[in-house]
Amino acid sequence: MSSVEVKGLSVRAGARTLISDVTLDFEPGTWSTIIGPNGAGKTTLVETIAGLRRPSLGSVSILGEALAEMNERARALRVSLVPQHPVVPSGMRVYDYVALGRVAHHGLFHPASARDRAVIDSVVERLSLGEFRDRDVATLSGGERQRTVLARALTQSTMVVVLDEPITGLDLRHQMDMLELMKSEVHECGITVVATLHDLTLAGQFADRLVLLDAGAVVLDGPAATVIRSDELAKCYGMNLRVVDVDGADVVVPVRH
Repeated sequence: MSSVEVKGLSVRAGARTLISDVTLDFEPGTWSTIIGPNGAGKTTLVETIAGLRRPSLGSVSILGEALAEMNERARALRVSLVPQHPVVPSGMRVYDYVALGRVAHHGLFHPASARDRAVIDSVVERLSLGEFRDRDVATLSGGERQRTVLARALTQSTMVVVLDEPITGLDLRHQMDMLELMKSEVHECGITVVATLHDLTLAGQFADRLVLLDAGAVVLDGPAATVIRSDELAKCYGMNLRVVDVDGADVVVPVRH
C-alpha cells in the first residue's frame, strides 16, 4: 500500500489554477522531492498533501485513508509538516514546543505519558537540542529554530513527513546535518518523506525520486539521477544547466548565456 496517494489533484485560487490534474504515489521508506521553478506549485502540492489546503478536484489519501475524511487529530497522527515559514511563538521553551508534537497522541486535555516523554527526549537528543531545552524558542538562531521545528514534527511519530524547503536560511553545515538526519529517519524508521527543495544538487543527492513540476503540472517523474540529467530540467528553469560528476555525486551548475 502506498503511504501517500494523490489522484487527479487540482487546486485553484479564484480563477487561477495552482495545481492541475496531478496523480502521484509515494511508497513507504522513500524520499521524494518536488522540484521546479518559482510559481510551479511545489508548496501548494505539499501543503495539500499535509492537509493544509483543500483540493478543488481529486483526492489525497494517507496510508489508504482519504485525507478529506479525517479530522485534525487523525491527520496529525498520519502526516507531519515542516513548513517553509514556521510560526514560532515567543515565551515558549524549546522542550515544550517540541512536546506539542505529542498532543495528537495524548489529547489536548491530558498530560503527556511516560511514553510521550520518552519520545520527546529521544528526538531532542537526536537533533542535539538538549542544551537548548529550556531556552525560549524565539531566542534561537535560524538553524537552531529550524531543528526545533523539525523536532516537533518528528515527535508526532508519523509515517509520512512533509518538508517544505526545510533548509531555508541554514548555513551549509546545518543544511547537510538536517538532510542527513532525515535520510537516516527514512532508512532506519521506514518513513516516507515528501519534500520541496530549491537546491537541485542537494535534491538530487538526498532524494530517491524527483518530481519536476512546472505551471502546476508534472513534467517529469523518475529516479533522481535521471531527472537531474534530463533535458526537461533546463527547459523548465529556462536556462543552461550543466551536470558535473563530483566523486559520484551530480552537481548542477548554471551556465551563463
